[in-house]
Order: sequence, then C-alpha cells, then structure tokens
Amino acid sequence: MLADDCAPAHADSLTQSLSYAHGYADEVTRMLAAGNVDSDRAAQLVQALKDMILSATDDLYALDDVQQEIDAREHMRKMGDEELFLAITSEH
Repeated sequence: MLADDCAPAHADSLTQSLSYAHGYADEVTRMLAAGNVDSDRAAQLVQALKDMILSATDDLYALDDVQQEIDAREHMRKMGDEELFLAITSEH
C-alpha cells in the first residue's frame, strides 16, 4: 500500500486527537477560572492532554513521511533519462 493511501486516515486521526486535546484544555481552563480545582481530575486531564499530543505527533510524523514520499516521486518524474539511470545505478 502506498503511504499516501493512509494519509486521510492520519489526517482524520490528527484532527480527532487535537479536538480531544482542545476539549481537555478547555475543561482545565474552566476549572482554573472557577477556582474549583479537583487535583485528581486535573491530573487525569493533564495525562489525557499528554496522550492526545503524543497521538497527534505520531500522525504528524506519518503525514511528514507521506509528504517526503510524494516529493521524492515528483522529483523522480522531473528527472531526465540519464539522471534517472545514474540515480538507480550509482552506489551511495
């Protein structure tokens, strides 16, 4: 499967993770604004925020990999025959 086939799923997952993180951050903000801090709930929310940020980071890395693959394919399409032959046969 080509990496770009998975890009929409990674983008959706990224959007969902960031949406959850936003909701958790809003809840922390409301809790702090009200001056009614439940330390156990705050700890849960902070952990949930960390988890969502890690999840979003994983999706960003996957999307970056997709972009690099797309860029490499585009570069190969622009190569002339001789340049493409040298790229394939040369030892790096």
